[in-house]
Amino acid sequence: MKAGSRRERIAVQLVDLKMPGALEALDEVLQGVDSGEIAGGEAIERLPGAQIALRHRRRLQTVMRSSRLLAVKTLEAFDFSFQPSLDKNRILALAELNFIERGEVVHLPGPPGTGKSHLAVALGVEAVKSVYF
Repeated sequence: MKAGSRRERIAVQLVDLKMPGALEALDEVLQGVDSGEIAGGEAIERLPGAQIALRHRRRLQTVMRSSRLLAVKTLEAFDFSFQPSLDKNRILALAELNFIERGEVVHLPGPPGTGKSHLAVALGVEAVKSVYF
């Protein structure tokens, strides 16, 4: 390995290891170390953490494309204050997807405009997130 700055040496290693997420986070982590805001151990933890986060984002993008959901709607984006008759805790319990393992059917009755489609797609998104290829 050629001599160079610490950043260059680490960057070469991350490229060789095929770790683009860690490479993307490298400058920020090294700046934190140089300024004393980040300890060495934390820096070591952050680099593979950035790589893992990138891998999870890419996997989620892939499964979302494969799911062919027309619109991606999430539970985080659902406005529970718009529909106060909904029990938020009950919906969040549905998002744990235990009903799938039990082979149960979920019905979302209600008049138009109450968020049934949003919730159905959001539950679908949660299910897709748990899929591994």
